[in-house]
Amino acid sequence: MKKIIILIILIVFSLVISLWLFFNIPEFHNEENIVWKKKENEIKTRLLAIPILLYHNIDGKGAFSMDLPVIRSHFQLFKNKKIRVIKLSELINRLDKPVPFDDRVIVITFDDGFNSMYTKLLPLVKEFQYPVTLFIYSDLFMKMKKTGLNWEKLRYLDKNGIDIQAHSKSHADLVHLSGENTPGSRGNLFREIYLSKKAMEIYLGKEILFFAFPYGKYDLNIVELASVAGYKRVFSTDYGSNIITRNNYSLRRQHIKRNYTLNELEKLIQ
Repeated sequence: MKKIIILIILIVFSLVISLWLFFNIPEFHNEENIVWKKKENEIKTRLLAIPILLYHNIDGKGAFSMDLPVIRSHFQLFKNKKIRVIKLSELINRLDKPVPFDDRVIVITFDDGFNSMYTKLLPLVKEFQYPVTLFIYSDLFMKMKKTGLNWEKLRYLDKNGIDIQAHSKSHADLVHLSGENTPGSRGNLFREIYLSKKAMEIYLGKEILFFAFPYGKYDLNIVELASVAGYKRVFSTDYGSNIITRNNYSLRRQHIKRNYTLNELEKLIQ
């Protein structure tokens, strides 16, 4: 009988302590819950949630290459749905001073540096007057591979609506290099992240502020190295919009695949 009474007393005591903690610790009950409630409200507001779209080649092969008529239909969809395409730098500036946009906006990016960026994307950019960011890996042009693109054409793109930014030196798997953690791999990371930035700045005659992870892969070490190298923001291929009141250093991009329908694309931008 005594054991039962003691057990009941312990249960009641535990319940009283739990209730006291719940109602009397402001950090738990008030501030933290309020913060999460605010975040939930932010996500539901399209004017705060900005998708960054990621494309690759045009009229090429593979799951991430789009035919020119498909790209055109995407650009036309943005226009028809009154989606405003903004510069990547405008989004970053809004992260620094977070207030909602007055309309629905998106950012368009391309990766790698195919010749179609000059022959096919550039005419579309001029036609629709959409700013685009192109992330390139510098070895593609240092080694004079047969891409049709060169530094002169990249400078022309950069002055005509296609902002050129960094995508590493050789498109290496940076997570693999980071995991090796040897003197050689650390040297390679330095070249991929820092030296590619400096080489691009020399050849393009401008400051390189943004870095897109090759294959979209990253870890905390790579993010920290990019920050030390002087990049203002880095970009993954994690899906989801970017909530501008969060001011994250690593931003998400929506990878647009070849088999996406216009209806699927519309769901991403609405």
